[in-house]
Amino acid sequence: MKTRAILFPASVLVVTMTLAQVPGPAVWKKRVVTRDFLTEGLAAGDIDGDKIKDLVAGPFWFKGPDFKEAVRFRSGAAQPVKTYQEDSFLTWVDDLDGDGKNDILMASHPGKDLTLYLNPGKKDGEWPKHRVMTEAATESPLWTDLDGDRKKDLICMQGGKFGYATVDYSDVTKPWVFTAVSEKTTDTPYVHGLGTGDLSGDGKPDIIAKNGWFEQPKAKSGTWIWHPEDFAGPGGAQMLVFDVDGDGDNDIVTSINGHGYGLAWFAAEKKAGKINFTRHEILSEDPTKTDANGLQFSQLHALESGDFDGDGRIDFTTGKRYYAHNGGDPGAEDPALAVIFYNRKDGKGVRWESEIIDRDSGVGCQVLAVDLDGDGKLEFAAGNKKGVHVIGR
Repeated sequence: MKTRAILFPASVLVVTMTLAQVPGPAVWKKRVVTRDFLTEGLAAGDIDGDKIKDLVAGPFWFKGPDFKEAVRFRSGAAQPVKTYQEDSFLTWVDDLDGDGKNDILMASHPGKDLTLYLNPGKKDGEWPKHRVMTEAATESPLWTDLDGDRKKDLICMQGGKFGYATVDYSDVTKPWVFTAVSEKTTDTPYVHGLGTGDLSGDGKPDIIAKNGWFEQPKAKSGTWIWHPEDFAGPGGAQMLVFDVDGDGDNDIVTSINGHGYGLAWFAAEKKAGKINFTRHEILSEDPTKTDANGLQFSQLHALESGDFDGDGRIDFTTGKRYYAHNGGDPGAEDPALAVIFYNRKDGKGVRWESEIIDRDSGVGCQVLAVDLDGDGKLEFAAGNKKGVHVIGR
């Protein structure tokens, strides 16, 4: 079937609204790119080579900077809210084959295919499709450079084992090779909570799970060391690793239950050669308890870090994943909030100041903290059962 650029009706595309802030005087503006349920994972990157970031959602990429033009690059269609987008749970944009054009990498339903779409450099027609993995498990695989070779790997699970898949960059379409860093730990692909970052302080990224972390060995052939730690009970989403409190080592921020309640950060401290973590609650697991700004919400299924207010301290954003299990989760009918948590210095500690930037958008399996318009300020962007939306100021 011939594909072409599509302009969505004005009633669907580019709906802009202003919202009173809680707290603070700044005004955020929301752009609804489409209300169609196209994807649970959104990516941003320059698709057409004009040096302007575009958005990728399901079978379309939306041309920046206004995202009014939707261009189909693969088959697929919008789905009803009470179902799933089986082929589009997480998405990344990157130039994998090194030809100067950004490609699209897409993870399907947890534990199923990982598909690479190579950018042909033309606007019309479907892109060449390559299934590079038949199983890329966990609810939030990560696309990042794990071994320091400046080439990205996919951190995920396969056969119930934690590990990473490497790419043969001489031919990126060949099946990717999975390397396990653990023994088999589960029979389900629906594992929640995954992160990466340097916890040991040796400059090498480690792999973080809801119940501990794997320390990367000095030698590539070495054994990854498991450090058990009770981070997140049922597990949440992306586990963020950055220096929260400014003491020079990396800490962890994670939701506790991606389909329930709870959010916390874990302060790292090294004593006698061992790294210890102290839990600090941000949002309670008790749905009746709120934070200092009166905030509480469920289904924090995606997180992303970034300096939203330009003060040099790393903040993070999250929100409610609307109808993740088609209405069967706690707080399913509550507003689909988009929220920023600002990192404030509080004596020798940290205070998180929450701000609701929207009440009818939320997150999917991913959320972006990204400067889409090049003004040096981060926008919030996500795709989910509420559609595709960008919120900025």
